[in-house]
Amino acid sequence: MAGTFRLRAEDLAARGDAIALASRAATVTYAELAARAAAVGAALAGAGVRPGDRVALLSLGRAHDEPVALAGVLTAGAVAVPLDATAPPARLGRIARARGCRALVLDAAAAGLADGIDAELGGGLPRVELDAEGRTPRGTARADTGGDGGASGDGGSGAQDVACILHTSGSTGEPKPVPITWAGLDAFTAFCIDLIGLTPADRVLRVAELIFDLAWFDHLATFRAGATLVTMARRDLASGRALRDAVSALAPTVIYGVPSMFMKLVAALPAADAGAPAPAFALSPPVRAILFAGEVFPPRELAALAARAPGATLYNLYGPTETNVCTFHRVDRAALDGASELPIGVACPYAACALLALDADDESGRVIEGPGTGELVVSGPTTMDGGPYRTRDRVERKADGLFYFRGRIDRMVKIRGYRVEPGEVEAALASHPAVRQAAVIAVEDARLGKTLRGFVALAGDADDRSLRLYLAERLPPYMVPEKIVAMDELPRTSTGKIDYRALPG
Repeated sequence: MAGTFRLRAEDLAARGDAIALASRAATVTYAELAARAAAVGAALAGAGVRPGDRVALLSLGRAHDEPVALAGVLTAGAVAVPLDATAPPARLGRIARARGCRALVLDAAAAGLADGIDAELGGGLPRVELDAEGRTPRGTARADTGGDGGASGDGGSGAQDVACILHTSGSTGEPKPVPITWAGLDAFTAFCIDLIGLTPADRVLRVAELIFDLAWFDHLATFRAGATLVTMARRDLASGRALRDAVSALAPTVIYGVPSMFMKLVAALPAADAGAPAPAFALSPPVRAILFAGEVFPPRELAALAARAPGATLYNLYGPTETNVCTFHRVDRAALDGASELPIGVACPYAACALLALDADDESGRVIEGPGTGELVVSGPTTMDGGPYRTRDRVERKADGLFYFRGRIDRMVKIRGYRVEPGEVEAALASHPAVRQAAVIAVEDARLGKTLRGFVALAGDADDRSLRLYLAERLPPYMVPEKIVAMDELPRTSTGKIDYRALPG
């Protein structure tokens, strides 16, 4: 395809009767997808949305409405701003205002959330409401009733090339916008299609939420290759058994998700020695490619996944949202002993990766040549503003030339694959009228993996339950600490700063 890849209605329509979307309930052809996307675009235009405007996306049911909504916004030339349907409406309203969203595309189940967003904005966004199959009921778009569009805040990237704006946890106490450009999506999707040989015969399981950059492989690489996107409801991700049943029913050939999701899936499969036939305890066939990212995959658990997916090629993909995927590694099955660490691999063809020295007395930004450990810095089309972007990840390059993740330089952590800045949780906790001081750290939990724990010094009446309910009204569930501990005073260093290492983990 000449020029930078963009999602175009004519390209979707040209695939005709090929299946674009499939669920356990229905299928949608590419021709139908193009027509439904065009209806979304027409409704947005009728509400005054023009190319380059920002449009919020919100889906509570996660049915075919969401890929149709995305296709409708992108083929209309607008910029998609996905919203987290598990987050409180006040937070979603702040995001919509800060990004200057001019309309909201949603499913019927999200109407209550949308009302809360409107309340935060002080006026209503024009709405385009879809049914579960992505059809646009008549009269769903309505004129703007005075909601404040706000600042654009696209992070500095040229507005004409921005496809979407994602949000990560921000150290300032507010969600951080990350613009994703068409040039970056072009490089990333072309690479992924070539890496796994994605074809129209493939069925790609839609796992990640649209707020997560993994989902942009699910949608755009799939549509670009003419493959089928198989969709699950949010409830299918609620438990290992539900996920197992969904995978069995949908028969995907490609799955891209976070390690914790695969671990939950494997744990729900029947034991291999229980006398069950192979299809009952194995993921493949038909799964032929498994890609994972977002967090470290424990070696023993990765070996267990490989054993349950004997026909699948496995890939470890790495990169923060601001760079998308910047390194990759094809897993060597013969080396999976359940103990050896897994590399994050080598730089993707479109990414320039360098290591900067971490010496406390070295402020020159010295580049490490050859083996060594430093901060990974990335440049290239998938990187915010083209880079160089300092990831704040500590990475080692060994003599074999492969990169290995060694943890964070700052306090950011991953909770179930989501990036969390403890500072944002601290800011929300400190806003409670009974809290004098607040601190949040990540701790290891044998049952849940890495979780958050909060610590507070109180100036009034509050307990763990009331504080967690307070946070649940302001933050998405994965950012609410599993436990909040009250202390007389938070420990301090000799310079008066909170001593996080002295907090009981």
